[in-house]
Amino acid sequence: MDAHQYYQSVIEQMKNCFALSHYVIATGRELTGSGLDPIFPALVEPVSSLPHLSVQRALQVHIPVVGERSQSVLMPLDFEIFLENENHKLYVDQKTQRQLFDQILPLIRFVEDFLRTRGLPYLLDYTPSGIHVLFQNLFSQRATEEVRKIGFVEEDLVKACTYIDQQDIRRWYGVSLEAAAVFSGLGKLAEYLSLVTMKAFQDNEAKGMLPVTIADSCERCVNFDNSWSEGSPFMRSIRSPFSLHKKNQEKYGFEQHPPLVDVIGTCFDGEKIQETDDIDFILDCMWSLEKAAEHAQNFTGDIPCSNETLIDLVREYRASDLYRFHQEFESQEDLPKGIAVERAKREERISDWTRDIICHPNPSALQPKKMVKMVHDFLINADWKAKHIANVLRDLYQNPTFGWTQDFFKYPSEEKANYWARTYSAVAFLKTGKVDV
Repeated sequence: MDAHQYYQSVIEQMKNCFALSHYVIATGRELTGSGLDPIFPALVEPVSSLPHLSVQRALQVHIPVVGERSQSVLMPLDFEIFLENENHKLYVDQKTQRQLFDQILPLIRFVEDFLRTRGLPYLLDYTPSGIHVLFQNLFSQRATEEVRKIGFVEEDLVKACTYIDQQDIRRWYGVSLEAAAVFSGLGKLAEYLSLVTMKAFQDNEAKGMLPVTIADSCERCVNFDNSWSEGSPFMRSIRSPFSLHKKNQEKYGFEQHPPLVDVIGTCFDGEKIQETDDIDFILDCMWSLEKAAEHAQNFTGDIPCSNETLIDLVREYRASDLYRFHQEFESQEDLPKGIAVERAKREERISDWTRDIICHPNPSALQPKKMVKMVHDFLINADWKAKHIANVLRDLYQNPTFGWTQDFFKYPSEEKANYWARTYSAVAFLKTGKVDV
């Protein structure tokens, strides 16, 4: 079975994955040289093009996080093994990958138990490096309104979301501010789950296991890649269940291998569970298009929608130290533009390592493993307010002399600075015992 035949066998399930979307994003090396972004070439086409992009062209396909006309917002939890310069080991062969998966199986079971015991519907999709956990949030549901209430949308993000561009299908309708707030609220719930998991597995490193982090902030870690919740909602997507997964060929040069494939492991509707918890079988499917196609017939491709149990999770988050910290962060006054970075340069309590990031921020001030240490230095060692650390990042991002290539309109600078300073301040407080979850 080749990639085209595989997609033909699962196309109806894939259509169900895109039921709330009006466009599909396709990626792949085949698109290089088409006048697209050379780093991440991607096509954005109407959802009616899904069969052409998959069955005919065998591209990888991604679901947008925000549904058509902001009717829904997808929760795309994502965590994965990160091995820095050795990430290729996940793609060498199935045996090596299976050994590495021993590092994350306890976390996968922990996350599933977290959701199931609370009655939260979800679909779990295995990837070659970890999992995606998906559930839709419809604006017709009461729980979505409760998520909206915990969200926060910065002024520059408001401008990005309300901008209409008829030449860009992602921006045909803009993104409603209500959907942007839900997107933010889901990000906070993902952060809460991340910290709960980090606390539960805080002894991993001492046991010779990979530490649990948010983003790839350590050279070797299991990371909750919460970066999907940073930036403009219309720019965010997640690879679809059943999609081909071509990193083995495109990023790591294993041309002799066929493409891998993402494989559904669990679908929970809040009451009934349909699952395959045999990781060896899952990986068999991941490495065999024939087995993946056969296994896919057990699922409809429908992504579960959240129910009112999500309200209980929102209440749980609201009762946490993390919520109180988020409230404090959002109420803190900003330093005037340009002032924060000047104060930072005069700060005597930070390390030379942090000072070097301030003086040479491109690309250091965009890299998680640099930012997590910088934020900890200002917050814990220099006793700065978290919002003022965000203002330092904002000032750096908004200074064009550093030669940024980042599009700070699609990925607004104020929102980006707030997100990373807030996230890594929470991590610093968790590690120093000032925040509990």
